[in-house]
Amino acid sequence: MKTSVKIGFFFALIWIIITMILFYAGISKESFNVGVLINIFLLLCAIGVGLFLTKRELNYEKGIFIEDFKFAAQSGIIYAVTIAAFVFLYHSKIDTSIREALINNQIEAIHTQVPNSDVYEDLKKDDPTWKDKSYDDYIENMEDQARSMISPTSVFVAHLMGLTFFALFFSFFVTFVMRKVILRNMS
Repeated sequence: MKTSVKIGFFFALIWIIITMILFYAGISKESFNVGVLINIFLLLCAIGVGLFLTKRELNYEKGIFIEDFKFAAQSGIIYAVTIAAFVFLYHSKIDTSIREALINNQIEAIHTQVPNSDVYEDLKKDDPTWKDKSYDDYIENMEDQARSMISPTSVFVAHLMGLTFFALFFSFFVTFVMRKVILRNMS
């Protein structure tokens, strides 16, 4: 197995362990935002360490930029896919409380924005979609949308897309910095 792939798995495992420790400590909901930041930081570390160790295996050969980018992106993409798969499993089987809290916040926001049928009548004037629907139909539809948008599958897709974007973005800049700053005098 390539070093860059191993490093992607290794850093993903670190985040999984941290997440499970927070879950078993009972503070997974409270530390959700910090977990996201740790996730992004570990993605950056996976890319940087993966590229550096791969370049070290190659005796710091200069090579071309796109080849180095490929090594960096391998670590990042492996990390993204592993984390996205774990997040799907985590939110569907292990800890549904975070997802339920997000759904409840969304439903509460819906009820705050449209608290009664009078406000709904004003909304109906502006949006012809709801012309023949009652206030209860509107609330039920919006709650169903909130539940479907925050499903384990949608969370999986969001993590996969988001982490893949960050992986490619970070890979470009880590490769640039690695070539121009860190490895400029080696080879």
